[in-house]
Amino acid sequence: MAYQDLNADSVKTYLLENTHLFSKNARLQVYEIGDGEDDGDGYVNFLYRVWDEKGKSVIVKQAKTYYRAFEEGVGPFVRERNFLEAKNMDIRHAINPRWIPKIYHVDRDNHLYVCEDKKDYKVLRFELMRGMPLPHIAKQLGTFLARNHFYTSEYYLDATVFKELQSTFMNPQMRLVFEYALFLPESAIDTGNERFLESDPQRVAMGQAPWQNEALRVELLKLRQLHMHCAQCLVHGDLHTSNVLVSEDNRMAVIDMEYAYMGPFSSDMGYLIGSYFYEYLRWFYLETAYGKEFCARYREKVLADIRSIIDTYSDVFSEVWDRDAKSMYRKYTDLRDWVMTNYMSEMVGYIGCQILSRVGGLVPLPDFDTLPDQADQLDASRLALNTAYYLILHREEIGSSTQLTDVFQRMARQYRQVKKVVMG
Repeated sequence: MAYQDLNADSVKTYLLENTHLFSKNARLQVYEIGDGEDDGDGYVNFLYRVWDEKGKSVIVKQAKTYYRAFEEGVGPFVRERNFLEAKNMDIRHAINPRWIPKIYHVDRDNHLYVCEDKKDYKVLRFELMRGMPLPHIAKQLGTFLARNHFYTSEYYLDATVFKELQSTFMNPQMRLVFEYALFLPESAIDTGNERFLESDPQRVAMGQAPWQNEALRVELLKLRQLHMHCAQCLVHGDLHTSNVLVSEDNRMAVIDMEYAYMGPFSSDMGYLIGSYFYEYLRWFYLETAYGKEFCARYREKVLADIRSIIDTYSDVFSEVWDRDAKSMYRKYTDLRDWVMTNYMSEMVGYIGCQILSRVGGLVPLPDFDTLPDQADQLDASRLALNTAYYLILHREEIGSSTQLTDVFQRMARQYRQVKKVVMG
């Protein structure tokens, strides 16, 4: 089949002619995801929600050689990534079917797949930004990550199968994005796109300042070596709160896995907790709109969620190890504990890397950018970057989820105390 560059009109014809998902005489409607403010980041993908008059709907995702928000030819994006993502989703669906959309159709020639539409779900990032309670989501996230990581690791898989998984999910072009963006200051993409050049120059300058510290650069390069060479399991690769969907009845779905590769257990959790940290900081600046009491309660809720995600991961990982690890590993609980100790310190470092790259980069950050006062946006960015610096340099001193959230609280308290003195 010749490659078809689909758009909101031609995707309807494609589905009717190449799949059996709708009747041939169905009257289809299409919405291009990414055009709405609550659609998520929407910088990379070409996604379409398609539905018929009976309400049946699917998601179509087509990969192209460039970011959705950038011009043609920008970035190391290969169209074949969608085929790899579909395989990844099938693997994860087999491990955790309740949390992964089901794949209906894969077209390798057209670099697209069609999957289940979680149409009643909303983006986790924006629900947290609204102060929604979201009970049980934290435990689901911890369980999802622990099960996916363990069951794609060599502690469970046959050694040959594990090596085949490593070979299949090298994903060199896509992982290159994060190998630079997370760990190297020379990572900014010259897009020529005005949307990305509108970033506040003060925020960008703040983001560049930490890179001048040699001690920090050395620690970032150590973490980069881990990121590049430690292939423990199949990781999501881009697990932030815009790639998690939640429903009103506390169901969850994880999406957008085109950056998946074989990497360290710690990287997904670090990236996710970095996103949660933004929500903790955000609620310091909304007291006028929501009241001091609500904001304080929600900050505590976010910290409790962070602890729950991390602790659930540890509990579930230990549980499945004790039950399902290969016999050569199962009884050696000291090995399991060593794995989890390393995981914790590495994860703390990755949190810092996520903050440093996202807060100090050119890409918009809705959690801060939607704060009403620009001075608050910059203040939150400054506090986040200070915390990132501390986490990277002191990651081996933080051995538990409670110690981590204590650091978050202490850094925020000290920053605000200093600011109060300086401001008089």
